[in-house]
Amino acid sequence: MSKTSYLDKSNRIQRLLGLLRSDDIWTTERLARELEISHRTLMRDLNDLKKEGYPIESDRGRGGGIRLSGRYGIGRLSLSHYEVINMLVSMAICESLNSPFLSDQLRSVRFKNAQSFPDNQRAIISELRKRILVGQTASLEVQKSYSKVKESILKPITSSFFESLKLEITYVSEKNEKTRRVIEPQYLLLNWPIWYILSFDYLRNDIRLFRIDRIKSSIVLNENMKKRSRSKFIDFYKNYFDFI
Repeated sequence: MSKTSYLDKSNRIQRLLGLLRSDDIWTTERLARELEISHRTLMRDLNDLKKEGYPIESDRGRGGGIRLSGRYGIGRLSLSHYEVINMLVSMAICESLNSPFLSDQLRSVRFKNAQSFPDNQRAIISELRKRILVGQTASLEVQKSYSKVKESILKPITSSFFESLKLEITYVSEKNEKTRRVIEPQYLLLNWPIWYILSFDYLRNDIRLFRIDRIKSSIVLNENMKKRSRSKFIDFYKNYFDFI
């Protein structure tokens, strides 16, 4: 076997492991299609992994599911909530650029990340990726009013977003009106360089958008937030953001 073919197989195996850990159940048809290989090659790779001791579980019958046991660890990547959010944000921004080179590399990184996180974080991280949205660049007029956000404000925001907890904020509006709000940080949105929290606001009992650089204080509350319909939030602001 040539060095090139060995590396190709090694990369393919890493992608296969990433796929098995990034979803609950895959079919062989889906796996072969995702990896762009034949069914025969896929079965040979799965058999090789079993021989190496990977606990690959399968359901009998046509169209049966294949999974890698969730109890099995393939390395561990331990990051704080703040680090996880920053990693996901960075990847979301890169993906929004639609660069062919970046897209290929990021896909590989996503698969490897999926197999590196502990089980208790993996499902959370998969869900968080869907809640980080990247839109267009903010207008020059909006950018002029932008101010740097203090880390003491950002950390409670990222913690509440990560743990799906309610957040209490002091907010200054465009009209310089200061209010105290309890919100559910459902989504993070970026219109570069402005970050927003798309939230359910208990003061208004409705969906509201808050510019993070206008938040003057933030405190995580020990209250779980309600998971609400994505479509309602997207529809509410679809005229303002080009969602990815």
